Amino acid sequence: MARISSYPIDTDIVGQDKLLGSDTAGLITKNYTLDGISGWMNATGSVAIAGQNNYGFGIPGATEGFISGPAPNAQFSSITALTFTKTSSAGNDVINYLTTLVGRPVILARLKNLNNFGVYRLNSLIVDAGDANLYNAAFTLITANGIITSDEYYGFAAYPEVTSGDKNFVFTQGTPASTWTITHNLNKFPSVSVVNSANEVVYGNIDYTNVNSLTVTFSGGFSGKAYLN
Repeated sequence: MARISSYPIDTDIVGQDKLLGSDTAGLITKNYTLDGISGWMNATGSVAIAGQNNYGFGIPGATEGFISGPAPNAQFSSITALTFTKTSSAGNDVINYLTTLVGRPVILARLKNLNNFGVYRLNSLIVDAGDANLYNAAFTLITANGIITSDEYYGFAAYPEVTSGDKNFVFTQGTPASTWTITHNLNKFPSVSVVNSANEVVYGNIDYTNVNSLTVTFSGGFSGKAYLN
């Protein structure tokens, strides 16, 4: 066998490239693909990122370190609830940490392709009534892209909240209506100013449903815009 230093350097690395190593079962020499090593790292959380915990979705035979709830190939934008095991894919009990994220923005993203993700506000995280090893999470969507697919691993972590200025939202009522239902996701009870299609100020009765939605009721129907600050 030639000296290792004499082999050429591969500058075009792909997932099916192989490394040589020893399997602990019998100390047998085997080839390991880079894709295989990457998958093992994702599954075990061996490369730790502070604040991130990894979970499998639709992993056959998984008993811990998984999330469930949505149908395979569901849009991230359609997800409003998930069930988490109290352990991450690394086998660590992380529920005490996850409860600190309630009320904060969080991100769930596919580790192999981060363009498939959902950013949400974690509204609640409650132990499942039928299984103390499971926790049910409820979310409010902030932004999302792509789909959640089976047999993949996902990172779940806190998402930075923009604090550079006060949050605001502009709502457009395109068709005349006497009641406007507005979902703004500002996580606060905003002040509301309304104008009609002629930019004339109109006053109505504001009912705050929660910190992310409200309704405004007027004496008659019209179209226009609502400015929330």
